[in-house]
Amino acid sequence: MHEIFKDLQSASKRLLFAVVVWSLQISSLNFLSSKPAFSQIVPDRTLSIPSQVAAEENTYTIEGGTAAGNNLFHSFESFSVPTGTEAFFNNATTVENILTRVTGNNISNIDGRIRANGIANLFLLNPNGLIFGPNAQLDVGGSFFATTANSIVFDNGLEFSATTPEAQPLLLVSVPTGLQFNGQGGEIRVRGEGHSFTAFDPLFSPIFRNNDARGLQVNPGRTLAFVGGDITLDGAMLTAEGGRIELGGVEEGFVRSISPVSPESQQWRFNYDGVSSFRDVHLVRQAAVDVSGVSVGSMQLVGRQVALSDGSMALLQNQGTQTFGLLRVQASESLTLTGMNPDGSIATSLRQATIGLGSAGDMDIATRRLAIREGAQIVNRTQDMGNAGDIDIRASESIELTGASPRNPIARNLIANASFGMGLTGDLIVSTHDLSVRGGGNLATVTFGAGSAGNIFVTATEVVEVIGVEPRILAPSILGSASFSMGNAGSGIVNTSRVIVRDGGRLAAVTFASGNGGRLVVNASEFVEISGTVPGSINASSIDASANRVEEVTQQIFRVSSVPSGSPGDLEINTPQLNITEGGLVTVRNSGTGRAGRLQVNAEAVLLDDRGGITASTQSGEGGNVTLRVDDSLQLRHASQITAEAGGIGNGGNLAISADTIVLLEGSTIDANAFQGQGGNIQIETQGLLLSPDSRISASSQLGVDGLVTIAQPEIETRSALVQLSSDPLDATTQIVSACSVAEENTFIVTGNGGLPPDPTDVLRGQDVWVDTRLPDFVEASPLRQVDSHEEEGSSIELPLVEATGWQHREDGTVELVATPQVRVGNRWRGNCRD
Repeated sequence: MHEIFKDLQSASKRLLFAVVVWSLQISSLNFLSSKPAFSQIVPDRTLSIPSQVAAEENTYTIEGGTAAGNNLFHSFESFSVPTGTEAFFNNATTVENILTRVTGNNISNIDGRIRANGIANLFLLNPNGLIFGPNAQLDVGGSFFATTANSIVFDNGLEFSATTPEAQPLLLVSVPTGLQFNGQGGEIRVRGEGHSFTAFDPLFSPIFRNNDARGLQVNPGRTLAFVGGDITLDGAMLTAEGGRIELGGVEEGFVRSISPVSPESQQWRFNYDGVSSFRDVHLVRQAAVDVSGVSVGSMQLVGRQVALSDGSMALLQNQGTQTFGLLRVQASESLTLTGMNPDGSIATSLRQATIGLGSAGDMDIATRRLAIREGAQIVNRTQDMGNAGDIDIRASESIELTGASPRNPIARNLIANASFGMGLTGDLIVSTHDLSVRGGGNLATVTFGAGSAGNIFVTATEVVEVIGVEPRILAPSILGSASFSMGNAGSGIVNTSRVIVRDGGRLAAVTFASGNGGRLVVNASEFVEISGTVPGSINASSIDASANRVEEVTQQIFRVSSVPSGSPGDLEINTPQLNITEGGLVTVRNSGTGRAGRLQVNAEAVLLDDRGGITASTQSGEGGNVTLRVDDSLQLRHASQITAEAGGIGNGGNLAISADTIVLLEGSTIDANAFQGQGGNIQIETQGLLLSPDSRISASSQLGVDGLVTIAQPEIETRSALVQLSSDPLDATTQIVSACSVAEENTFIVTGNGGLPPDPTDVLRGQDVWVDTRLPDFVEASPLRQVDSHEEEGSSIELPLVEATGWQHREDGTVELVATPQVRVGNRWRGNCRD
């Protein structure tokens, strides 16, 4: 029993000790959770004057550090700011730049506030990585730079390094000039709850920012920069009102920083020419980078793969009177924009805009591949008096716009320069290898107001494809320029090898309203192909500079009249092979009240098949003029047409067609007809014209005067066929035919326009000789009498004399005059001509 009691007593002591230890641990944890841990911000001893950290309540007060001129250097073993805490840099107000590095191995987690005195710029350098939580805030008077570079470089070559923190003579440094990366930099991730932007609709409405104070912000006009490895904004908000935002995904190389050069601008700029390899930049879950404001904002996104999705946005919205700054995106591999926010009101976008008197800035995009999907947009627009800027896109491999938003069919994939007010739009310049616009996507300059649309210039070394419609509202894929209001459409130039417009797609410079259409020029070094229609749509696949009606649903979306009143522009196509099939159109027609445009095609061969058309027709105005210059063949088959018909009181247009051969089969037509006006004129120049019985060429008028149809062969140049005659006089006596036997050296000469003189020794062969066929005038017949057989044998009946009409040679060489000569046939005399 005693032993058992001792064992129980020992066990009780051990249990009591465990309970005490456990209680102490709980108390310690409670204490740590109620006070900030000093281990979150820990200075190191690498500086000549080390940093000092004092913790009071929820604030880390950072003092000390090494000063060098207007720069103040801090160095930490670790640097994190937990939720609800603050890191306060208690610097002198004369300090211009606070440079902070982390030399340990830990990532910096920042979910509290970072604060500094005065207007100092703050640099935070941690190669291990930086993570900003949804509660992170900035309270600095100057700009803020977060980077995972290895070092900050100065103009004298000195570095403030986090990976080799050995002391250097920092007293000689001045302004930071760049960031050095060695290929091992960590990521920068910023988390948030997503922006709260709103818009009445994804097409017409400006963005309402709602004074959202969430996320990381700097003072107006300042710079907010994140330059590191992979950059991810996950629902994050970055704001620099009227300032600059910089996102740079860098793996290895040197990023040059350019400090502000004037008091008017406090924006820092970065140059990535010294970078050898990049990392990715992603904006997801309604992330936003916003420099909108009344002063000049600008933005740059640089990386390997730059991607925005889920309604994320890069926004530069000018609310002032100055011209806004540049939005530049450089993606060494790809730039991808996808989708919309959950309610379908905000498109994922790169967006320059003006809502005031000042103009929007330009957009400059350089990448290998650009893809816009599910309703995303790249747009530069004006809502008021200010002008929109230019959009310049260079994608060395491909540009792809595919479809519309699954949530909202109105929100189509879009690269556009647009006017919704009095301001003008800028130009749209696109350069790539392959360009594909499909499923209702748009690549266009467009006006919905009084301001005119800009011009569009497309260069695609391989192919331009404009294919299909948005199936829910039958909105076509469009490449070009358009007017939906009073402003005029812009002009367009497309240079490529192949153009394919199919299944309802449109390559166009058109008007749907009172503004005029633009001029369109298409140059394709291999071929142009237009084919197909869409069931239920009034518009076929087309290349056009026309004034067109649109479907009823499109009229409602874009608020346009059902009948356009503007005039179309001109259209020119230059290509070796032009194929228009299955209802496809090349047109400068006017479906409204005005005249048609002018159309010119220069090609080696043109084929229209299965209702293909080239038209300059009108509903009621003057028909347009069509000029076709075809080197080889022009073929129209299966109800295809070339027409400049005019409806109403308009006169028919004129058709001028030149081709080596022209073929019209199976009910095809060439028309310049009119209804009440005068028929147009058709002038055809060809070597050969084949017309089936059911096909026609017509320039008639139902109620007016018919036009003229002229068909002619091309003029033949005869000067080159003339022979230069000898200037030496000829002896006519020597020009007798050489009908002699070949006995010695001879020559044969044909001179002038005459034939050969006859052989003087030849018989008159084939000559028409008059023969007297009259019966001789015999004396009156006497009664027949019996002739005695004994009369003299030499006696004969005396015949009357007749006139001689020829002669013939006797065998003895004498000549006998005869009434009817016998023409000699047989061997010709072959004496020596010289005898």
